Amino acid sequence: MEKQNFYDLSFDRLKIFLIEKADVPEKQAKMRGEQMFNAVYKKNIKTFDELTTFGLELREKIKNLISLKKPKIVDVQTSADGTIKFLIQFDNNRQTETVLIPDKTKTRYTICLSVSTGCHLSCQFCATAQIPKKMVRNLMPSEIVTQIILSKEYIDDWKTTKTVSNIVMMGQGENLLSIPNLSTFIKIVKDKNGLFYGRTRITISSVGLLNKVGEISAIEHVARELDVYLAWSLHSSLNSQRSELMAINEKFSINDLIPELKKYYEITKLPIFIEYIALEDNLSDEHAKALIKIMKKVPSKLNLIEYNPLANRNFKAATKEKIDKFSKTIQDNGFLALFRKSKGRDINASCGSLALKKIN
Repeated sequence: MEKQNFYDLSFDRLKIFLIEKADVPEKQAKMRGEQMFNAVYKKNIKTFDELTTFGLELREKIKNLISLKKPKIVDVQTSADGTIKFLIQFDNNRQTETVLIPDKTKTRYTICLSVSTGCHLSCQFCATAQIPKKMVRNLMPSEIVTQIILSKEYIDDWKTTKTVSNIVMMGQGENLLSIPNLSTFIKIVKDKNGLFYGRTRITISSVGLLNKVGEISAIEHVARELDVYLAWSLHSSLNSQRSELMAINEKFSINDLIPELKKYYEITKLPIFIEYIALEDNLSDEHAKALIKIMKKVPSKLNLIEYNPLANRNFKAATKEKIDKFSKTIQDNGFLALFRKSKGRDINASCGSLALKKIN
């Protein structure tokens, strides 16, 4: 019988598993679940032999039922600026990438996680979109959460104060195409007995999809059930150009998405982060006016992202003068606009560069 992977279980699912499969009395399930979550997510035990709060008989039963199996790091690259990129391999030889991005003091990291191997979408400016679609699959909750575990192990981050202090779901894949697995993952990392990250320490990125989860949109579902920051990958404020850059805009246009994004704010009271790649031809006065109209409807902050060139694409990065002018126009109209300079460019770890390429 194949063992249940521990990292696929939310706390509630673990309690049910212990009752139904391990014959743990219902009155003890909460306590036993807390002991297991604390041992794995706070003490990073490697085997259930270390679970000394359990008696030998129960410990042996758990060992036969549940696995602590993790994927493998098969390559590590470190940038001149301190960014670390991990190439992670799963059982079926599929791979994905995880990035640790240092802050200015280099004492804290933001971890950039992937939710799939490659991406189901085809955004023209993104290297991940060029990974063959036959290689793409969504990751299980265990395959997402263990990206954090492996990264924390690499930098020995098991102290009281987290060195990996923030989570951004901005690696490979579209988050709203992996709602069930994403939901389990978020429950695990937010759980007080688990990795225990607060709602404002987690950001989910999406191009904006209106696929349904039950009777509501995926965007509303994330707002109600996950309650974390949402970053909207906009990249052009003009529908016609956005469709050229991102084919999904033909199905879910800017105007279609605005009501759902506004609803996200109304539910969570968290402003939307608008992600906007700084290209030579998407920072005109016309683009600025259109973006201001959007930001008046959706409480939001603008993150301008440095473009990282792709060898087989003809996009040109915007000049500093153009970026500064665009930012000033947005700020003069009362909105926050920040320019996010890329980190890890020399190891293909920056935004839009994750394509499973090693740098020798």
